[in-house]
Amino acid sequence: MGREEPSLERGKYRTKGLKEGQDDVRVFFKEPYNVRGKDRLLCFVGEHTVYPFVVVYNDSKWNMEKRFSDFAALDEALDELYKAEEDVQLPEFPEKKMFGSLSPALIKERQASLEKYMKAIAVDEYVMQARVLREFLETPDTKSG
Repeated sequence: MGREEPSLERGKYRTKGLKEGQDDVRVFFKEPYNVRGKDRLLCFVGEHTVYPFVVVYNDSKWNMEKRFSDFAALDEALDELYKAEEDVQLPEFPEKKMFGSLSPALIKERQASLEKYMKAIAVDEYVMQARVLREFLETPDTKSG
C-alpha cells in the first residue's frame, strides 16, 4: 500500500534533499474534464479538455487549470529559451494529436504525460528560474502588488 502525502496545509512537509534557500515546487494533477464553449478561431461551439492541477510552492499551494495548448505553448517557450544551452535537457512533451483529442483514453494518456512533464520541470532548479515557467505556475514572485 502506497504512503499518502501528509497534509500540506501547515507547510511543514518539504521535499527531502533541498538545499538552503531552494524553492520546494511540486505539481499534482487532478481528474481532467471537458468544457463546451465557443471556439476561439472558428466561432462555433466546440469542446476542449481542461487539466486541473495543484501547485505546491514552499509553504503555499493553489489550484490551477490549463488546456493542452497552454502546456504546449509553455514547452515551446522553454525550448526557445534553452535551445542554445547544451546542459539543459527538457523532458519530452506529449505529442499533439489532430483527431480524437476528446477520447477518454487520450485524455488519460495526456494527463499522465503532462504530469510527468511538469514534475520533471519542477525538480530542475535551473529551469524553475525561468520567468515564463514561474508565470505559467503563477508563483508568488511573479504577481505584482
